[in-house]
Amino acid sequence: MGKFSRASGCVLALLLCAGLAFAGGAAEAKPAAEAGGQSTVALMWGGTDAPFVGPHIRSFTETMEKAGYKVVVPDSKWDPAKQSTDVDDMIAMKVDLICLVPVDPLAIIPALKKAKVSGVPVMTINTEADKSANEYIIGFSGVGAYEQGLVASELLVDAMRGKGNIAVVEGVSGFNVCVLYAKALDDTIKKKKAAISILAVQPTNWSPAEATKITEDYITRFKNMDAIFAHDDYIAGGVIVALKEAGIKPGQIKIVGVGGTGDALQAIKDGWMFGTVQQSPITEGAFEARRALEFLKNGKLEPFYSIMDNPRIDASNVNKYKAEF
Repeated sequence: MGKFSRASGCVLALLLCAGLAFAGGAAEAKPAAEAGGQSTVALMWGGTDAPFVGPHIRSFTETMEKAGYKVVVPDSKWDPAKQSTDVDDMIAMKVDLICLVPVDPLAIIPALKKAKVSGVPVMTINTEADKSANEYIIGFSGVGAYEQGLVASELLVDAMRGKGNIAVVEGVSGFNVCVLYAKALDDTIKKKKAAISILAVQPTNWSPAEATKITEDYITRFKNMDAIFAHDDYIAGGVIVALKEAGIKPGQIKIVGVGGTGDALQAIKDGWMFGTVQQSPITEGAFEARRALEFLKNGKLEPFYSIMDNPRIDASNVNKYKAEF
């Protein structure tokens, strides 16, 4: 998702968590201490309407509240400009820590710089900002997109037995996660000396419906297509729709996704997907909250990068995993 799973992307599902959404502008914001004296942490997702985000918010919030912290959750509606404004609001509130998933890895940098100058620490989570932002943040915690991409790429190479042709349905062209997935695929092909060619790469903007259209085009254009890499499990679902409509049998074209959604787990069991990379919103939310608590207790975060494991899921182990989103 992640991304979000990876995050990810803007899959429309209303999973707003009651009582967690933040409202108000900088002019109306009050210091956290004045809002009841309770220490406050801001959890800043790019938006709150993706299926992965709701369980993550709940897990993160539960962990923080058990430690005595209040959590506020602005909804930036996947708008980079609004996210920067929301950071300004959190600075005005004088929250103790901002945990932020950047909508745009570069556009967020001025806001991160302002937060540092204002004395409000920021930890990026789930999705990294550009490396040039590192001087303004205390660290990164979450799933590494490149590491996820490596696991997915190894699944693809295994599915194809080291040779054949891949088509890619990506999330958003130029989005940091998608760039890292592409690099991981190229690196894996080279490392394993696989005789694999990439036929085409088309962006879906994280839309399953768009993934269906693109896959229909791929089926028409590429009679030698052996596998499809979908940048998340939701768009993998769109790929499967197109294959079914074209009369293609399960497993005839290998599909690999990212996320570990309930639909993907079932698709692996049914033979439509070869595998996916698990990204648990519940595990991730708690993991990132524990890192936040570590900083709030010790005043520092070590190591700077803390990357979660990226379990591989395929037919051999799919029954061990439960759907979380």
